[in-house]
Amino acid sequence: MRISFLAQAPTSYLLDPSFEKDAPIPIFKHWTHILRENWIPVLLLLLTISLGIAIWYFLKNRKQKGEEKIEDTPTDPYEDAIQAISALQNKKSLAPKPLVFRLSEILRVYVEKLFHLPAMELTGEEFIREVAGHSFFKDRYEESLQNFIQQGDQIKYSKQEVTEETTNQLLQLALHLVKDTKQKLDEEQKTLEVPSQATPPAK
Repeated sequence: MRISFLAQAPTSYLLDPSFEKDAPIPIFKHWTHILRENWIPVLLLLLTISLGIAIWYFLKNRKQKGEEKIEDTPTDPYEDAIQAISALQNKKSLAPKPLVFRLSEILRVYVEKLFHLPAMELTGEEFIREVAGHSFFKDRYEESLQNFIQQGDQIKYSKQEVTEETTNQLLQLALHLVKDTKQKLDEEQKTLEVPSQATPPAK
């Protein structure tokens, strides 16, 4: 009797497309749906990032303009060289090779700024030739500069031990070149500023 009842039960509902079934609950949400639900926090985050980038860009440009302004401010090559050489003299722990490299740079920068020679771009031999052709240095400082460059190159590229006396001599030589050129330039400038006296007419 039980078997007969089951056999007679209608099964057409299983094939009916209009029959409602339980839909599975979605595990993940689409990003557009998440964006619609959280548009206010997302908007605040974007505004914060944009504001941070704008502040960073402003501070960066301000720093660059400040550095350019400092670089554009003219300085006295003589004072710069004297201060730099004095700073080297006070560095007792500096090794000979770094000291000579720095001292050579100071002297080249001084010559380049004061006499508009491309001293930083030249080798030692090129620098000597350039100086020899300059009206101010010719027959005046050629030998001193040549000695400085030759001794400096020997220290920079030689493996021999360098004494403190040798580095002190180079420091004194560089100091003398800077001070003496300054003195000669001041004397020439004073000569140009003195008005030439007119020759009295013959009687």
